[in-house]
Formats: sequence, C-alpha cells, structure tokens
Amino acid sequence: MWLINCQSLHLEEFVKDVPAYAILSHTWDEKEVTFNDMSDPEKAENKEEFKKIRVTCRKALEQDLKYAWIDTCCIDKSSSAELSEAINSMFAWYKKAAICFVWLSDFTSFPNETLAEIIASFDAREELEAQAEGLYQDPPHLTGTEIDLRNTVRKNLQSCKWFSRGWTLQELIAPSRINFYDKDWNCFGSKLQLASVLSFITGVDTSVLKGGSLDEILVGRRMSWASNRTTTRVEDIAYCLLGIFDINMPLLYGEGKKAFTRLQEEIIRSSHDLSIFAWKADVNDTRRFRGLMANSPAEFKGCQRLVRPSFEWNNGGEYGLTSRGLRTDGLIRIGRGEAGEAGSYFMSLGCVDERQKKLILAVSLRQYGSGLFARRKPWPMTTVFDLNVYSAAKLTRPQYICCKDSPCLEDTVLNSRINAIQIRFSDDIFDNDSVSAFPQADWDLRNSILLSFQRPYYWGMWKVKVKDQNDGISIVCVRSSGWLLYGIFASDKLPSALTRDDLLPSHVEDILQRLPNRTSTECSGFVHTIKDVRIDLGETGVEIPATLLQIDSTETKRLRKSRSGIKLKRVQGFFKKTKSM
Repeated sequence: MWLINCQSLHLEEFVKDVPAYAILSHTWDEKEVTFNDMSDPEKAENKEEFKKIRVTCRKALEQDLKYAWIDTCCIDKSSSAELSEAINSMFAWYKKAAICFVWLSDFTSFPNETLAEIIASFDAREELEAQAEGLYQDPPHLTGTEIDLRNTVRKNLQSCKWFSRGWTLQELIAPSRINFYDKDWNCFGSKLQLASVLSFITGVDTSVLKGGSLDEILVGRRMSWASNRTTTRVEDIAYCLLGIFDINMPLLYGEGKKAFTRLQEEIIRSSHDLSIFAWKADVNDTRRFRGLMANSPAEFKGCQRLVRPSFEWNNGGEYGLTSRGLRTDGLIRIGRGEAGEAGSYFMSLGCVDERQKKLILAVSLRQYGSGLFARRKPWPMTTVFDLNVYSAAKLTRPQYICCKDSPCLEDTVLNSRINAIQIRFSDDIFDNDSVSAFPQADWDLRNSILLSFQRPYYWGMWKVKVKDQNDGISIVCVRSSGWLLYGIFASDKLPSALTRDDLLPSHVEDILQRLPNRTSTECSGFVHTIKDVRIDLGETGVEIPATLLQIDSTETKRLRKSRSGIKLKRVQGFFKKTKSM
C-alpha cells in the first residue's frame, strides 16, 4: 500500500505494519496527479490538482496523522496486478482509515443557520417515521417548511457530482469517521451529524451510516443504493460494489456488462439472499421473458424499502449456480389459483416492502424446457398475494431457472409450446390438486400442458382423481411423425404396458394403436370421453398452434336415462308402424 508522507509529500510503500492514515474521497478531473507524476515532485506540483493533495495532507496533520492516501496518485495503474489488488482492497482501505475527508468541489456550504435547520428537520422527521412504524401507522405528512428544506437540499447538495458517482458509494459507507468539505475546504459537518440528510440523498440506511452492519441489509436493498449512480467505464459499476457485498473477484476490463453478471454470480454463491432477484425491468423493456439476473443496478431502483418478512412463508429449499442456470430444489411452487390461470409457477423471494410487510415478493416463472424456467413478466413487483395463494405445492425434483438474458430466450420460451398438448377438464368433477404427470419435467403441471420443446417425437401421461374419490383417470398421448395418438383410461384399467418408466414414443405409439376403444372410459359414476381440438397458445399477437384434449364427463345415471329414452322412442315408433299396417 502506497501512502503520501504528509510532511515531505512523497510516496512511501508499506507491505505490513501500515501506519494510521487519512483518506480522501473526491471526484476526478481530467488533469489529476498520477502515480508516475509523484516520482517527479516538480512535475507533480505544477499540476493544478496538486492543490487537493497538499490540502489533504495539511488536514491530516491537523488530525495528528503523518500519512494520507488518495486514489489518483497512490495506485500504480500501469500494473494490472496492483490495480486489481487496490480495487479489491478499496473498501477495506477506506474502512481502516483514521478519518476520511470528502471534498465536494462543486458545492458551496449552506449558511450555518440554514444547515442547522436542515439537520434538525431531517432528524425530527426520521424520529417521527420510526415512531409511526412502531405503532403500525403512517407518519404525518410533510409540512410546508419540510418540503422547502428538502427542495433546498436537492437543488444544492444532492446535485453535487459526488453523489452520482459509483465509486463514492463505498467511500461514504466504509469509513467510520468522515468530515465533509465544500469547494473552499470549509468543513460543514461529519457523517454522524449529517446522517439523516445523507440517507435522504443516497437511500443508504441511517443505521448503516452510523456504523451498523451491512449484513443486516438485504442484497436487493443494497443494490438500490447504486441504482442512480454511474461510472466512466461499464465494468466499474460492478467493481465499485465489491466491498459493499464483501466480494473479491478478478478484474477483466473489456468484458463490459458481463462484469455485473459476474458480481451477481459471486453474491449468489456466497449468500442465501433471494432479494437479489427482486429487481424489475425498465418500463421501456418490452421483453416478456428474462433471465433471473438484472442488467445493471438501475433495475434495483424499486428495492430501496426491502426488508425480511415478520414471518416465513413456505420457507425451505436450496439453490446453486450451474451451467444450465440456477438449480433450485424445493423453491419453485405451483400456484393453485383460478383454473386455467397462466404463469402460476413462482419462486418466493423471502422479502417484503417495509410498508406492506405481509406481501411477500415473488417472481413469476414460465416453463420452457425439460425442468427449465424463465422469469415471466419482469416489469411488476409480483407478490404471493397477487398469485392468490397462501400455500402451494412444491416441485419436488430439481429445476433450473435461466439466469442470463440471450437474444433468443423469448423465442425459445414461446416455441417450446408449438404443437404442445394441453388437457382441459372440469373442476367440478376432478380434484385440481391431485394432478400428476410423467415425465414430470416435460409438463407444465399447473396448466396441464405437455410441452413440445420443438421435438418431433414425445409422449406423456397425465393423471387426476375424481373429487372425494380414490380413483380417477389417466390420459396417455404421443406425438410421432406429425400424428397425435391418445387414450383415456380409468386408473384400474390402465394397460400394464404403459406403466413402465423406460418407454419411448415409438413404444407408446405401438401400444395405443393396438387398443380398439381408447376414447372413453367409465369411472366413479361417470363416463369420460376425450376429443382433440386445435387451439392457439400464443400471447399478444404471437400465434402458437397446439392441440387441446378436452375431457367431457357425463353421469352414468343420466347417460342410462338418455339411452332408455332413445330405446323407448324406438319401441313406440315400431308399434306405431305396426298399427298403421
């Protein structure tokens, strides 16, 4: 670690036993003093920006500190190894500093009376909100004076470039002691004194600014702090957040937006915090399907109020990253809302908006491959309540959710249903919760759709029980060479050849062709018949041809009466003809 000797203004390197030092947080200009410049004192001192180095060292000496660190001139950026070490260590270096000086080069301090009024107003409002939250009430509305003071802060302080830069976020959070200076190096307050004002400007929790643990703050909420910040290089919007999430990873300048994807992957590997998936897409993003990972911190803008719920809803399950996506075990649920409701697969994120603590957030999913899912409708914040369920069945086998966006994802999801087979039945007769299918990974169970995944040959078996009965029906269907064969069977009449788990589509086709009567069956006082109809499974103007297998169920008694009536009419007609003869 290189430090500036505050008396000689020369650089000194420390490998261990690093002395106490002050640290500067600022925004860069075009003519900054670099590491190489510091080797030539005369050249360095001739630069206009050397003034900030000189003032920083003077301020450090006033704090009885002999050394200072400034990012512009204390990192040898010509060495990729040193640069990588510095960026991965930056948060720790700011945290270990005895004091941090924040210099706002584009801010003129408020008059003392105005500043005192601003601090008192923000502190009082924060206390009011805390009291209201404890009583489960809304805080009183802002007064006219409070509104004016907030507008003053927005116009003068919040507009400073320092509050919009990505790197300065960790420089605000990490140090325990910070003094803020205006453009003329007049100190106008410490981080502790200005905590409530800084929280209003940055979104960072006051508790964190006062030294509270970052681990208590959900990942999605921490991401929201960077949602309005920018960096000069695309990769730096990820690298500037490493310390906030306690992540170390190699720097690969030139990788572009992949850097933020890598950051999310590292966070997923190191924590069990599903709020990292609580982002929502921009309103201008019209894609209907996305991967689980956000494109940038900007998509976490709506996560500023995320907290853990006061109770756990359907908790349990594990997840991990694989080459196929996020492997989940027990996390994906099947919503049991209205029959025929699409998109009822979802994953609870274990977090809530602090203003609506009972509405646990979730992401809606759409199955598009064998055990594969994509995020559906990534614009709104979906909740478990929105899905009209308070409990839901788990998918018992491991499933995979697509993590990364790709240009072909939307087409892949939509095309997975071309020539699919959907089964429709009566909720009045059958128990919707008893539906099961094989192979399970090939079925959209919630909507009873056997997905095609653009395969020319596939088969499936679907089962359901009659309400309040132990028996039910099974449907076996196979698509082969463009043809569709299917059969309906009472559970106790299912051909034993169809119960094997090693069947291929050709085997199923051969078995069904040998069965003379496979379009109707009798079970639990009903006669169930099946017929096929062409349907469209498309959305928003996209046509997706598929086949519907419609189950019609008629009570046996009613059918017998109908048949008896037909026979009676035939007999009466016969006697009429005999009499006339």
